[in-house]
Amino acid sequence: MFQVTQSQPRMLGCKAPEPLPFSVCGQLISPSGFLHHRRCFAETVLILVTKGTLYLNANGSPFALTAGTYILLPAGEEHFGFRSSEGSLSYLWAHFRTKQGFEPVHADDAKGYSYLLPETAFASPSGRTAQLFHQLMDLSLEEQLYTHSMSDYAVSLLLMELSQEYFRTCSISQSLPGPVVSAREWIKNHYFLPFDLPELAAAIGYSADYLSSLFKRSMGISIVRYTNRLRIKTAKTLLSNYGVSIKEAAFSCGFSDEKYFMKMFKEQEGISPTQYKHSFSRRNIN
Repeated sequence: MFQVTQSQPRMLGCKAPEPLPFSVCGQLISPSGFLHHRRCFAETVLILVTKGTLYLNANGSPFALTAGTYILLPAGEEHFGFRSSEGSLSYLWAHFRTKQGFEPVHADDAKGYSYLLPETAFASPSGRTAQLFHQLMDLSLEEQLYTHSMSDYAVSLLLMELSQEYFRTCSISQSLPGPVVSAREWIKNHYFLPFDLPELAAAIGYSADYLSSLFKRSMGISIVRYTNRLRIKTAKTLLSNYGVSIKEAAFSCGFSDEKYFMKMFKEQEGISPTQYKHSFSRRNIN
């Protein structure tokens, strides 16, 4: 199996008191074998992978970007694909300009930045980042009086959301034991795949019984319930925004059993997945 030894992502910051000037955005969809061209833009680029794995070398560091992962490519830094994708790949991309640019930031010098985020990380599974990205794409296609300014604010809001997600994660991590933080991070990166407790525990180097007990004591819920909450939160986004079937939503979020997914969904939300999906369909029609 091909493995990538990834570098520790840099922290990138930008001091921009005004909205970021938007340039262009779009979506790439490839059935198989996509290899990113060698590029070095005068604008900053944001990529959010929505399906498959994008193998990208950015500023000399290789990254295997899986679904739900973003990467920020500062202006003037070269990036290129170092391996072709296996199977289908899709990602959203946006170009924007900055007067001062994004620069590497040390944790001790983080004050005063309007935008501060890791150059690559897993976006929130709530789907808000993807929603903001799609909103930006919709705005970019319109030709109205305020569309250009709205696009500037939209791309700025997208970067603010990623920055806020980073600070939210840091705040939670500081108050939890290390094994619990590691477990949460691992779940966040693998919740869309079926897995069990022994697999999770082995992946982060702890015994299953110890990790299960510590997690429940620290979080107030079991690992299974925490994972299911995460999965159903993502399923709600898929059902309400992307029109997928109940079966597709279940399997896309790591449930191998559609009936179990429906049971857990109703237990958590009080209504069935079908009722939830139809409520959004009616709202959109009205």
